[in-house]
Amino acid sequence: MKLSLPAIAYLAVFFYLPFAIVVAYGFGYPEFTLKHFFEIFNPIYAQFFLNSFIIAAITTLLCLLIAYPVAYYIAVKSKKWKNTLLILIILPFWISFLLRTYALMAILSKFDLLFTFTAVIIGMVYDYLPFMILPLYASLEKLKVSVIEASYTLGAKPLETFYKVMVPLSKPGMVAGCLLVFVPALGEFVVPTMLGGVSITTLGTLTWDLFIKYHNWWRGSALSVFYMIIVVAAILYYIKRVGRLEI
Repeated sequence: MKLSLPAIAYLAVFFYLPFAIVVAYGFGYPEFTLKHFFEIFNPIYAQFFLNSFIIAAITTLLCLLIAYPVAYYIAVKSKKWKNTLLILIILPFWISFLLRTYALMAILSKFDLLFTFTAVIIGMVYDYLPFMILPLYASLEKLKVSVIEASYTLGAKPLETFYKVMVPLSKPGMVAGCLLVFVPALGEFVVPTMLGGVSITTLGTLTWDLFIKYHNWWRGSALSVFYMIIVVAAILYYIKRVGRLEI
């Protein structure tokens, strides 16, 4: 218990205290009111919610489509190159998120894609792809090649083997990956702002505007608390269905 006190103190000061302040402002500090939560459901904010959901959904789907064959190859086919390939997947995390985004801006500007919806999707997939690959790898690594071979022996075609054998066995990793990509992508601020410009408005950009541009801490806090509720609900749903995160 004593060894954990520094960590608990750190979390209390730099996480729980700021979060408590946000919750307090969300409920109308110094008064108590729920009006700020009702205000975020104003129809004028509908486009922000819709844009965020569309971007998060497309990002999650593309990450899943790209990550599955990559994770399968690393887990089942790569053999002696497995560790090297995993390092290459993790390598971008060693570079600042902002620097990587600036690099993407330079590249996309050469193709006249900067400040477009396509640029935002490219940036989102690039930044969140490892979060999909790693959970899938953790699930697929447990997949025995003999199971796949047995499926072929019993007459199943490759597509049938994929849907009836591989997908069910890798489902925990798929769900974990989708959760780890969709939830943060829903509230992403940096990528839509830097790669999409003013043409792409999301929950992240809306929260920034409410806090910094309009100095409306109450409505911004209410929006942040609402987003946190979505995150907690998604995690609880996953735990209920799968049991634990596989990363």
